[in-house]
Amino acid sequence: MSVDLLTTGYYTAGHLDEIRGTLLDVYAEVYADDIANDPFFSIERWQERLAGHSSAGGWGCVIAEVDKRAAGFTYGFTSRSENTTFMVCENMLLPQWRGRGVSKLMHNELMRHRQEERAELLVRRERPRLRAMYERWGYQQVGEKLPFPDAPLYDVMVLQLP
Repeated sequence: MSVDLLTTGYYTAGHLDEIRGTLLDVYAEVYADDIANDPFFSIERWQERLAGHSSAGGWGCVIAEVDKRAAGFTYGFTSRSENTTFMVCENMLLPQWRGRGVSKLMHNELMRHRQEERAELLVRRERPRLRAMYERWGYQQVGEKLPFPDAPLYDVMVLQLP
């Protein structure tokens, strides 16, 4: 499949109602195995996290589409405790679009709209290839975090923004 017809759109929290279905559809496909095996990744729990993130302030989202069909999305919000940090919450891409630079393109488009000094994201400890991808993008691992009592352990990664 070609990505010649790739487009991206940038959305703020005011647009969440119009894009929620797209986000849920992509999440359900990307996390299908996790949803089936771990309550932390259920659709309901993810919707709760999305609601919390989108109400935090500074929420932004980029959706990539190929031929007018969603290929993936990335979103985040400005840290409540530290206005200088943008928290990247999700950067997910449907399997057929991986390895083509689409994920980085979505990420970079989202960062283009940010004014914060740094971006921070969490990578599941058991995903070293994903952590290596973010390291190639300039992120550095700075610690680890258990964001919820029933969540998996995550590596905390930080990128200084221009």
